[in-house]
Amino acid sequence: MTHEQGDRQVQRTCKLIQEALIELTAERGFDAVTVGEIAQRATVNRATFYRHYRDKYDLVEQMFQEVIRGLASSLGPPRDIFSETDLQHPPERWVKFFEHFAAHERLYGTLLGRNGSNWFVNRLRDHIVNLIEEREKLRDRLPALRRTPPRTRIPRQVAITFAANLLISTIAWWLEGGRQYSPQQVAVWFLEVTINGYVNALGL
Repeated sequence: MTHEQGDRQVQRTCKLIQEALIELTAERGFDAVTVGEIAQRATVNRATFYRHYRDKYDLVEQMFQEVIRGLASSLGPPRDIFSETDLQHPPERWVKFFEHFAAHERLYGTLLGRNGSNWFVNRLRDHIVNLIEEREKLRDRLPALRRTPPRTRIPRQVAITFAANLLISTIAWWLEGGRQYSPQQVAVWFLEVTINGYVNALGL
């Protein structure tokens, strides 16, 4: 077997294992799924599974890292991502942001859904919080983009976490509903609530 053939075999094996995890999670819930069941569904032995992954959490982490690499680019260069308030025509980076989750609907929809994993929800939230914080640090190095002092007593870390949780809930709801609305429409609604507030969005 050539090196190229070996690489293709590894990729095929990993793909089978990943598909098995998603199928079993959708059927039984992530917490109930065992490595043995994943290996059996993927038609590989446990030794083969452990050759590639430490456990099911490492499997999900590697799947997550594989798809998440392009997410940061969706937001474009550092800037105030909430400053553009033409909500009927949301910034393209926000549309691309939701398009990312649509492109990987099976992974996100399953692991954020009813049978999904709280561990994965927390992992995604931490990633989004870190993404926002990193971008703010980069932005603050640019004098023209430095923010004004906050007009709220809410600690910034708390506000960022609230926004990340709202975003994840929006994504989970959207994917669970079969993406009945376009990425642009969901971006409009998310920004409407985020910028103008929940009470205002209800018309109260």
